[in-house]
Amino acid sequence: MSYLKVCVLRSGSSGNCTAIWTAKSGILIDCAGIGLKEIEKDLKDIELDPSRINGIVITHGHEDHICKNTFKIAGRYGIPIYIHRDTYQVIKERYCIKNNQFKIMHHTEKSFIINDLNIAPFKTFHNGGYVGKPFGFCIEYKHKGLCRKVGLLTDTSKVTDSMVRMLHDCKCLIIECNHDAKLAQDRSPNQWTWREHLNNEAAAFALIKIKNGSIDSVALKHVFLAHISERHNKPRTLISRISNDIRKENIAGCDLMLTYREKRTQVKEIL
Repeated sequence: MSYLKVCVLRSGSSGNCTAIWTAKSGILIDCAGIGLKEIEKDLKDIELDPSRINGIVITHGHEDHICKNTFKIAGRYGIPIYIHRDTYQVIKERYCIKNNQFKIMHHTEKSFIINDLNIAPFKTFHNGGYVGKPFGFCIEYKHKGLCRKVGLLTDTSKVTDSMVRMLHDCKCLIIECNHDAKLAQDRSPNQWTWREHLNNEAAAFALIKIKNGSIDSVALKHVFLAHISERHNKPRTLISRISNDIRKENIAGCDLMLTYREKRTQVKEIL
C-alpha cells in the first residue's frame, strides 16, 4: 500500500504541529501547544502510531513551535529531533538540555532523508528572541515513479522568488495566513510581532505565483490556511478572501481549509 497523508494537529500563536506520514514512516513538523495526552489521542484518531514517527522536524526556536512538551514526546517514544544547529543552541540554553539527553539530528540548508521522505529546507524571514535560524520545508515522497510533494511555509514576513520556486508543484501546501493587514494596523499599530508573519494578501499572491509556476496540473490541490491570528484575522471571511483573490487569476481546483489552535484538521491523502 502506498500513500502520503497530512493532518495539521494544531496551528496558531499558542502552538503548531503537523503530521505527515506514509505507510512506512511519519514525521511531525514542530510539536508545541499540544500536551502529551492530547497528541497521543490525536495520533490514535488519525491512525498514526507514535512508534511510526521517525522524526520531529523543527522550523525555528519560538515556543509555539518547540517547547518542553516537544522533548517529553521525543523522550517517551525515542523520536529524533531534526533541528538546525543555530536553533538548537538557543533551545538548549532555554530548556537546559544536557548533552546526549535526546537524540538530536542537526540539519543544514541541504536536503535530508527520513526513511522514505525527502525533506528540503528553505530559509524564511522571521525575527524575535530565541528564533535561531528559521526554515520552511518541502517534503517529497516518491513511489514507483510518482512524486508527491507537500510544502510548509509559515512564520515569515515575506515570500521571495526562490521560496516560490521551492514550492512549485506541491500538491499540498500549509501556508501562513496570519492577519488581515488593515485589521492588524487598526488594532495594533505599534505592535511588531504581526509584521513578522504573512498577511492574507501576501499569502494569496504567493499561492498564485506557486500555482502559475507549477508544471503539475494538480498542484495546490489541498491548501491549509495556517497560523491564523485570533485578534488580527477573521477565519469566517478568510477562505472567501483567499478564494476570490486566486479566482481573479483564473486559478481553480484548490481545496482551501482552515487550521485551528485547539483541534486538528481532517486528514488529507495526497494522491
